[in-house]
Amino acid sequence: MATAMTDAHRMFLQSIMTHGALKAREVKALYKKCCETFNRPVEHENLGKFVNEINHHVGPFSMMIQKGVSEEDGVQYYALVNMVESDSTRLASDYTETELELFKKALDLVVDSDTGVASSTDILNLTDQLYEEQNRKMRKKEAEDVIRRMVRDRWLNEHQGEISLSVRGILELKPYLMEHYKDDIRKCYLCDQIALKGQLCQSDGCEAKMHYFCANRYFRDKDRPRCPKCKADWNHTVLNTGANGHSQTDQSPATQTQGRRRRASRHV
Repeated sequence: MATAMTDAHRMFLQSIMTHGALKAREVKALYKKCCETFNRPVEHENLGKFVNEINHHVGPFSMMIQKGVSEEDGVQYYALVNMVESDSTRLASDYTETELELFKKALDLVVDSDTGVASSTDILNLTDQLYEEQNRKMRKKEAEDVIRRMVRDRWLNEHQGEISLSVRGILELKPYLMEHYKDDIRKCYLCDQIALKGQLCQSDGCEAKMHYFCANRYFRDKDRPRCPKCKADWNHTVLNTGANGHSQTDQSPATQTQGRRRRASRHV
């Protein structure tokens, strides 16, 4: 028999909905607060069960709380995900059609890049493309406001003028990403999650890709890094996570050049 939805469950769910995505440590603190508020025993080992109880009740509405990993630093997040395979189901209530078209074109730039990021300048210049292709008028100042709102709502990340898809965006848009970018999207060979930011194996014929933080953990104790798939030598990318939580990578120019050459070949 399914557990009834309690006030503790509702408080937890409402907070997840409000924030869009929460770090695992924030979720544990939230779980503790919900239990204490409604005199429920705090049993951290039962957090997964608690979340599953919520998912049982929101599942019929095509919703589910899922875990994902930030491509910035490998930190685990929780987010309420809409399971309906529409690219704009969750965004449509907060953004206009023109704003959503800007978002889609920004996704094109992010996915089509070697690094999983697009410059804010390039995204703002998409307003010209919107007008030329779809006769949609949007000033660059308006586009800047849209990007700022999407960062605030945790659909996008912004760091030093570079825009990337957030963990919430990847989780909620996974069906859309896998369908519309099936020739460009790769999954991390180690964690099997979408890897927009990561390093590709440089061996001809091998498409293995790993998140920077996954590669760092995998190669940490290895004297001679080799691709876990084809066993060819791997140009190890060192990951250093700064105090601000953003990844700083040390990647050779040769690696970057080959990445561009391989991506170009997929569009021929």
